[in-house]
Amino acid sequence: MRIGIDYRPALVNREGIGRATRELVRALAEPDQVDLELELFGWTLSRSRFDAAELGLADAAHIHLHRRRFPAKLTGPWLRARGGVPRVMGMPGGLFHHTQPRRVPTGSARTTTMIWDLLFLDDDGRPGGPWVERKTAEQMAASARRAADESTALFVPTDFVRQDVIAKLGVEPSRVHVVGLGCDHVATPEIEELPTRPPYVLTVCRVDPRKNHTIMLAAFERLVRAGLPHHWLVVGPDGWRSAAFDAAVAASPARHRIERIKDASEDALAAHFAAADVFLFASHAEGFGLPPLEAMAAGVPVIASAASCLPEVLGDAAVLVDAHDDEALFEALAHQITERDDRAERIARGRAHAARHSWSAAARKHVAAWRSLV
Repeated sequence: MRIGIDYRPALVNREGIGRATRELVRALAEPDQVDLELELFGWTLSRSRFDAAELGLADAAHIHLHRRRFPAKLTGPWLRARGGVPRVMGMPGGLFHHTQPRRVPTGSARTTTMIWDLLFLDDDGRPGGPWVERKTAEQMAASARRAADESTALFVPTDFVRQDVIAKLGVEPSRVHVVGLGCDHVATPEIEELPTRPPYVLTVCRVDPRKNHTIMLAAFERLVRAGLPHHWLVVGPDGWRSAAFDAAVAASPARHRIERIKDASEDALAAHFAAADVFLFASHAEGFGLPPLEAMAAGVPVIASAASCLPEVLGDAAVLVDAHDDEALFEALAHQITERDDRAERIARGRAHAARHSWSAAARKHVAAWRSLV
């Protein structure tokens, strides 16, 4: 079975889509997948942020990376004129999988598309809502509708997103496959030199209003006022309207205990997880929510919001709290820090829960769906 995959995010993006694409293909590189023939489309002008070892493709003879430094604005017209990506990669009769909203021309080939979420649509299915800039919402909505119209099947990470796709895009339920994600990419690091820190609460995600950093800040300020010694380590790049959070931190009486890291290597990120006392993730809305699972895999108790897909993904392994209630978040933080028995139980439950979310399982679900189409 020959499958083409848009691999561009895996080469240049350390966050959600990039990590998920990279880890999915790494799982598809395992020996038990050798009946597959994978053609990876990797045309970007940017240099790859990962070497061959990090990508995990060096020993996979059945996976071929098509790499060319090519400007994004020229890629579409050039490929369209030549019959689409599958034809250019020498697989005109194959199936092509889109991993991101920025689609590429595929000619007459059949396609599948990963829909990560529909958080850019309001409850009536129109572009808008509070989490995405209007222009961006319109562009993403157009891409999602195009995917729904053109794809043989759509893949989604959770049943929460599946229901959104069916309701808001009007897609036949049989065309929407829940494939999940994994978190077993978090390894015990060969810890690089990192600063020695006091005990800390960790949050890992892009800084924007949807991620709810201002409410988490209010909860952390309560923790400081309660006399606990913890700092707050916030790891993730700037997103839309991130300046509002930076201003809130600058004005906070707890500012001397807050550290922002906008970019972290894979080893550094794993080390941050491993040394954290508690993981805090009070997001208003997610399509999956991978960082809390990564924290569970690293043996860190998780406090998360009871919003959107998070109860589905995290189950009873996390402490789930109202995203708008900073007092409840504080109380959950303080409890996990001070109550050793409950903390130990939460860690054990989290490890067991995270172990059920593997990239191998996600790869098998992708392959099963592709086989059903081929």
